[in-house]
Amino acid sequence: MKIFNNPLALAVSVFILFVAGWGTFFIVEQTQQVTVLQFGELQRVINTPGLKMKIPFLQEVVFYERRILDLGSAAPVRITMSDQKRLWVDSYTRYRIVDPLLFYRTVRPADETGARSRLDVLVSSSIRNVLGKSTLRGLLSEERSQIMRQIQEEVSTFAKTLGIEVIDVRIIRAELPAENRKAVFARMNSDLYRIAMENRAKGVESAKTIEANANKERTVILSDAEKQAESVRGEGDAKAGTIAARTLGQNLEYYTFDKKMRILKETMNADNTTLVLTTESELLQLIEQSNIHTKN
Repeated sequence: MKIFNNPLALAVSVFILFVAGWGTFFIVEQTQQVTVLQFGELQRVINTPGLKMKIPFLQEVVFYERRILDLGSAAPVRITMSDQKRLWVDSYTRYRIVDPLLFYRTVRPADETGARSRLDVLVSSSIRNVLGKSTLRGLLSEERSQIMRQIQEEVSTFAKTLGIEVIDVRIIRAELPAENRKAVFARMNSDLYRIAMENRAKGVESAKTIEANANKERTVILSDAEKQAESVRGEGDAKAGTIAARTLGQNLEYYTFDKKMRILKETMNADNTTLVLTTESELLQLIEQSNIHTKN
């Protein structure tokens, strides 16, 4: 009760209780994970959010993000590729801390600054290693996705030993050094022209092959069609001859008249032909009869 009667003692007591409470309780957010240290030694890891306790003045807490973090390239990396092309490469990496205990034991300083420093070295080394085995043409083609996958797998393998999970690694810029651009572009144009000429030559060769095969098939088809036509024509002529013989054999006078008319037709259709006929010629009589029938 004497404490309450002494304002100074009361104030000191309240201050001590406040400091003790402030040093005992702490809040872990949904986006955080915590390591509790005592004299620099790791005591425990807290992954669940809420109001937590620690020993005041003896223990301290270190907060880590649970969310995905971004790591931009500290400086462009100069790469010499397998085809002797030189590039300046900028990249970015997305990662998160998944094992605070392992992270605290392996990374110094054990915070995001230390994580960025270690990852920057890992990413730069992996980019040099993978792109050093690749070509510029491969990086600019469909092989790019495979190259990026190799870089991410290599970075992820080392990052796991630090308690870090690498979500993604991307190249955001890759350009030639200014002093080499003209020479490289000229060489690329020459290579592309050569490839274009080779493709064009292959196309012409393929066109000739296709045309030759088409002409061969056309000749075969026309030959088969002509054979079938001759066969059908022969069958038709045979049937016509049979029908004519059967019909004309029944009427001799009509057969004689038809034969004479055929001779007349063949004679009249002949070119540069001069006929000398007597008045008693049957052919002249047929011509006269034909003219009479024509006039009528």
